[in-house]
Amino acid sequence: MVILAATGLVPREVILVWTGLAIFYMVFSPVSDSLWLVVASIPLFAALPITDNFDTMANWRLLIAVLFLVWLVKELKKYCSSESRTGGTSRELYYLTSRLATLARRIKTLPFLNTLTVIFLLIAAFSIGVADYRILAFKKLLFLINIFLLFVVVRNKTRNKENILRVWQAAAAGAVMAIVVALGQLVSVWFVPLIYFWQFWAGRVIDFFYGQNLATLLAYANTWFSYYNSAPPTLRLFSVFPDSHSFAMFSLLAVPIFLCLGLFYQPKRRFFWLLAGGALFGAVFSGSRGVWISALPVAALALYFWLKGTDKKIPKQAVLSLAVFALIFLASAAYPVLFYRIQAWQTGQYSSSTISFFERARSISDLDEVSNKGRLEIWRNSLSSIVQHPMLGAGLGNFVTVIGQDVDAVKKGASAHNLYLDITAEIGVPGLLILLLMFADILRTSWLVWRQAAESHFKLFGLLFGLYFVWILGYSFFDVVLFNDKVLLFFMVGLATLYSLRNIIFNPEKI
Repeated sequence: MVILAATGLVPREVILVWTGLAIFYMVFSPVSDSLWLVVASIPLFAALPITDNFDTMANWRLLIAVLFLVWLVKELKKYCSSESRTGGTSRELYYLTSRLATLARRIKTLPFLNTLTVIFLLIAAFSIGVADYRILAFKKLLFLINIFLLFVVVRNKTRNKENILRVWQAAAAGAVMAIVVALGQLVSVWFVPLIYFWQFWAGRVIDFFYGQNLATLLAYANTWFSYYNSAPPTLRLFSVFPDSHSFAMFSLLAVPIFLCLGLFYQPKRRFFWLLAGGALFGAVFSGSRGVWISALPVAALALYFWLKGTDKKIPKQAVLSLAVFALIFLASAAYPVLFYRIQAWQTGQYSSSTISFFERARSISDLDEVSNKGRLEIWRNSLSSIVQHPMLGAGLGNFVTVIGQDVDAVKKGASAHNLYLDITAEIGVPGLLILLLMFADILRTSWLVWRQAAESHFKLFGLLFGLYFVWILGYSFFDVVLFNDKVLLFFMVGLATLYSLRNIIFNPEKI
């Protein structure tokens, strides 16, 4: 249904049918099966065409809410049934009291990250009171809570190692679809001019996945191409995402899962290595300069572990994945020349330019480059706003007021192009400090899983998740795409399994 509707062969409304069928399936199926469906579908979630004026709400919001409610109801029934079998009273009030007491005991054993997340959401909620556009603030708060529900379900349905592997399989299935679409984009421009490619994706595919408003915007301005002063534009892969930056981060998040599944399924390891290479290929050919430069500190850290660590068998995989990224980046130098020849064959106009793909990398340090100048100006405005409103910021989701624009700028993706400045400008310095503590706890957990896990594939996941998370943290100095809905959903899946592994290692009796 998604393929047919995204290509315009059937009406957009079929996603309403698919969503209804998925909800029906989730209500009457085991939660683990419903979770597999949701995780595997992350790249393919689409906007619901409810009315002509309201067609931007993604169907994942309903599906995850239903998944959480079904899980919660089944957990309540399980605990009530357990109380009944142990001779407890049959009164409903007793069951409810017992369940609440059990939940209170379990809350005490929750990881530090959960407490920090609740504090972060409370600070975000308080910031609504100072927001100029409170509807925007409330919508973003609901967005964050909605996504956190997936973390809760994954965390509670991966209480053993078999379920963790099953969730990884679902995540890998979704990531494969995203990579295949990206490779399809690369091949398609060999046969059609860029203008037709642009019109097709903006007019049909984006309209289906994100609604008419974004489709109209991207028909005039997008990040799908790299532009040069003396050469034609080149395609930047973006797959089913609205921009190439989101696809780049999604690709980075997929690499640890592919490599760890390859280590577990030894007979199929080459297949998973190929998929990991495809994800790294997507990260390079997304043309995101933030991804390229952020790889440098990660490479240095991986080499340190390789040279100083006592267990070199596992870090070797991390070093090799970064080496593959570097090789793909070097090989990409031939991409513009080949691309221009293909476009010349299509249009009959040959460009004699010998521009290198590296020119875009060199532009990182060019302060006169348009994108760089725009970022610097936005950062300056963000810092000024933080000085003026240090405690609660300008209000959650209200970054448009920081840069002096109206509410319509939200649809254009107005942000600080820096995750840390964006958060601080919106909800204040306390919100940033809590966020940094959350990131520190994630890195600490990755380290613990790497050092303490018994199985090699779980050890590798601890190391790779930590290293690639450092990559993401570096990338977040240049963009805020971690808050793209599909990227954040995918990140929550990997993060939840990481904390499940920590509990299995250190608290097996509580699992």
